Amino acid sequence: MTTSKAVEVLPASDQLERWLHAQPWFHGRRRSVTCERVAFLREGDPTLAHVVLASGGRRYQALLGVRQELPERLLHARIGTAGDRQVYEAVYDPDLTAVLLDHFEESTEVAGLRFRATLPPRHTTAPVGRPFPGPQRNCSIVYGQRHVLKFFRELTPGDNPELVLHDALASVDDPHIARPQGALESDLDGVRTTFAVLHEFVPLGALGWPMATASVRDFLAASASDPASAGGDFAAEAHRLGRAVARVHADLRLTLGDHLAGPDDEAEFVAAMHHRLDAALAEVPDLAPFEQGLRTRFDAVLDAAGPIRLQRVHGDLHLGQVLRSPRAWVLVDFEGVPHGTTTERSRPRPAAHDVATVLRSLHYAAAQLLVGADDVTALLPQAARWLDRNRTAFCDGYSEISADLRRDDVLLTAVELDRAVLEVRHEHRFRPEWTVIPLSAIAEVVTGTPMWTA
Repeated sequence: MTTSKAVEVLPASDQLERWLHAQPWFHGRRRSVTCERVAFLREGDPTLAHVVLASGGRRYQALLGVRQELPERLLHARIGTAGDRQVYEAVYDPDLTAVLLDHFEESTEVAGLRFRATLPPRHTTAPVGRPFPGPQRNCSIVYGQRHVLKFFRELTPGDNPELVLHDALASVDDPHIARPQGALESDLDGVRTTFAVLHEFVPLGALGWPMATASVRDFLAASASDPASAGGDFAAEAHRLGRAVARVHADLRLTLGDHLAGPDDEAEFVAAMHHRLDAALAEVPDLAPFEQGLRTRFDAVLDAAGPIRLQRVHGDLHLGQVLRSPRAWVLVDFEGVPHGTTTERSRPRPAAHDVATVLRSLHYAAAQLLVGADDVTALLPQAARWLDRNRTAFCDGYSEISADLRRDDVLLTAVELDRAVLEVRHEHRFRPEWTVIPLSAIAEVVTGTPMWTA
C-alpha cells in the first residue's frame, strides 16, 4: 500500500477478496489480493478512493466509496467495513461519480492519476452519473445524455487501443465513432497506461443485435417467402453498416497506416489458425469430421495471389458493438480481442477480420431463434434466406467504399471459419445447446450442407 491512509478505505482482506471473487471480470480465483496504491479523489463523508489491486500476476482498478452510514440505495454495492465505516463500490453513488466528472473538467492530477479532457461547457448542473446496466467486462458510467466514462477493470501497461483508435479516427472526423472527450492515465511499471476513457454519449442509439434479431423474428413469423417483404427488413441497415465499417477501415489506414505481410508473417498467421483448431478439436469431438476441410481452407491463404495487407482494425466487431444513431451507425468498444494483452490487441490484422466477425454475428442473429425450436426443418430455409440477404447487403455496402472485398475471397473464408472454430469451443464450454450454430456454418462451407438438429 502506498499510503498509511489506505487502512481508512480498504475493507478487511477477507471481505475484499470475497467481493472480488464474486466479480465476473476478476481472474484471481483462489489467489491472495494485495493493494499496490491508493489515491484519494475526495475526502470526508463520503470518501472516494481509487485503488490498484494485484492478484495472480494481474492488476485491477476499483473505485471505493466510504461512508459512516450506508443509505439503503447503496446496500447492494457494499463490500465490507474499514474501521467503523462502510466500504462500497463507488460507481453506484451519484455523489461520487460527479466527483470524477469534476476532475475531468478541471484536468487535475491526483497521486499520479492524470485526468485530461476537453469537455463542452455545462449549460445546466452536472448530469447524474450512473453505471450502465447489465454485466460488462469493464464499467461504463453514463452521465445523462452527454458523456460515457469507461473504466477498464483490468489494467495492462500501455495505451489502450480504445484510446488510440478513437483519437486517430477523431483526427479525420470519422462519423462512425463516439467522439473522444478525455482519458484517465497513470504510469504502470514505468509505462504510460490508459485507466479510463471518456466519450460523448450517442443519443437515441439502438444496438445492432436487437435490431437484427427483431428483423429475423418478424420474418420467421410472417407467411412471406422473401425477407424484403417482411415488415422488419434489416437489409438497408446492413448495407449502411457495411459502408460504415469500410469507412472506419479506410480512416484507420489513413491515420495509422498499413503494410503488406511478409512470407513469415503469413505463415505465422495460418499457423495460428491451425493452432486454434487443434485446441478446439481436443475439446469438441463434433468438429472432427470437418478438420481436413478447415485445414485446407486455412492453407489456401498461403496459395492466394498477392500478400495479406495488415492494418489496425476494431478487433472484436459484432452486432453488439454497433449503435444505430439517427445520423449513422456508430462503432463502439475498440479494445480489440477480449482478454488479450495490449500487444495482442494492438496487432495489425487483415480488414477481413472485422468483416468476418460481423458476418458471423449476422449468422447468429439468423439462427438463434432456431435453437431448441420444434420446427427447425421449416424455419431453417427462412433463416437462410434472411442471412443471405443481409450478408449480401453488408458486403455490398462495404464494397462501395472498399473495392478489396470479395465474398469468395479465400482470406475472408478462412478468417470466418477461424472465428466459427473459436465459437464452437466457447459454446461447447458455456452454452452447449448453441454449439450447433457455428458447427452448422462450418458444415455448410466444408460440405455444402448445414448440420442442424432440433
